[in-house]
Amino acid sequence: MDRVLADRTGSALWRWTDIVLLAAATLLGAALVLLRLARYGPGMWSDAVNYITVARNLLAGDGFVDLFGPFVSWPPLWPAMLALGGGLFGLDPYAFAGPLNSVIFGLTVLVVGSWLWRHLHSRFLWLWGCFSIALALPLTEMASHAMSESAFILFVTLALTQTAEHLRGGGRASLILAAAFGALACLTRYMGASLVLATVPMLLAARVAPREKMKRIALYALIAGAPVGLWMLRNFLVAGSVSGERDWALYSMRFVVDEALRLAVEDWWLAGLTAPVLLALAMAAGHALATLAGQAFRRRSDRSGAPTASDVAWLPLRVFGGFALAYLTLLVAAMMSGGTWHGLEWRFLTPVYVPLLITALLLMDGALRHARRAGAAGNRSAPAWRHEMAGKGAKALAPVLMLGAVLQVAWLVVLQERGMQRWNAGAPHGYAAPRWRMSESMQHFREAALTGTVLSNARLAASLHADGPRTIGNLPCEPHHLESALMNGLGRGEVHVLHFRDGEGRGCSQQQEDDLRSALSREPLLELVADWADGKLYRLRQGILV
Repeated sequence: MDRVLADRTGSALWRWTDIVLLAAATLLGAALVLLRLARYGPGMWSDAVNYITVARNLLAGDGFVDLFGPFVSWPPLWPAMLALGGGLFGLDPYAFAGPLNSVIFGLTVLVVGSWLWRHLHSRFLWLWGCFSIALALPLTEMASHAMSESAFILFVTLALTQTAEHLRGGGRASLILAAAFGALACLTRYMGASLVLATVPMLLAARVAPREKMKRIALYALIAGAPVGLWMLRNFLVAGSVSGERDWALYSMRFVVDEALRLAVEDWWLAGLTAPVLLALAMAAGHALATLAGQAFRRRSDRSGAPTASDVAWLPLRVFGGFALAYLTLLVAAMMSGGTWHGLEWRFLTPVYVPLLITALLLMDGALRHARRAGAAGNRSAPAWRHEMAGKGAKALAPVLMLGAVLQVAWLVVLQERGMQRWNAGAPHGYAAPRWRMSESMQHFREAALTGTVLSNARLAASLHADGPRTIGNLPCEPHHLESALMNGLGRGEVHVLHFRDGEGRGCSQQQEDDLRSALSREPLLELVADWADGKLYRLRQGILV
């Protein structure tokens, strides 16, 4: 038990066992992602297909161009990373996305584990935190998709840890690092603005001279905000909008709350946080009551050896908790103002997973240390019963934590096993699912390496599996718009139509799909090139240009 509650902050060196345990947690996290990717590769939804398209266009020398024109809906860093890594290793960005996210997730576990080792007094809580991150289902699930959230989480974590170091007196170097990682977060997701919104008030509240305070804020804001500001200026110049059209859907506060409860119950998003957060709240309440009792006692006695509120690392707790609050506030504001198309998806909440877990661990660590110090015979003027009760409380807390940790880790392992089965069935892969990867039509379409324009009722799937830049447009839902869509593609060379019998659910009704299928077979401008088991390929007849 003494080992569990040991104060390790006095040691400046890592023990080899700690290094082995942290390395094991890091490799476990990366391996879980790789195991998910072994059969079908990373999950591909519309956002991911757009990122892959931009990366391919970058490699082809076409710049930041996505399926719809100039790439403005998201910042540029994630597709640039895919293109750079793919170019260095000779891989298509689609093939590179999965291993890259695996490495990124492993680095996240390493960063969190290293920081917790330096700031938690309980080695037991540190180990719990490392494996809670490595086994966290929302984080491994997100890292298994070819989207930017995992990189965003890593950059946010690095920025917050450096911000905490700076506020503890780390000097200008830590401030510059915090701002640099903040810039990378903003260049990965526009929601990186929440990081700046959370950090500036912390710098403003720092106990330094007003002039120095303003210098620090200006330096941080310049480094963190200037790169994404230049990107948004570029967007306005090329597309007339700083971040694309965002007035898609409006949601009420009641809807947001209902969605949050649904995620907690149905999607297991809170499964990895339930035990730490509940235990932290209970222990923090006990810590607060003990602190109040200690303050009342100290009014009648000397202060030597009495436990104080400094047992809790309030400064880093404010840093991580402050970011979680700022991010969730900005997310709710975006949903209520039409800034998001979807509801409160679980992936939108993953950036606060790490800060919330760290906050819970800091609270538990402070409560444990408070109980341990209160039980020590440091204050001779305190009643003997008070030391005895505090000592018993400290001994009772540790087994409760151990039991909670064992149950929590076991539950996370069960969730990972269930998630692995679901993933290996191919169900959550979107456009990387077996129905597209093993499609006969898609295989022949890829081998044909067509030029010019292709129109398809499965545009995103065709774009993903084309293995290179190609102009692929949507077939219209209404058959009477078919001829004009064909004519619009004539300026870019040959025009082909790739029609799948089972499309991708692009918003057309079943009746419209049936009518379009009939219209394609009767269209005099088209000739049938190939008829496969799951689709057909048409070509615009020769001589149409005349």
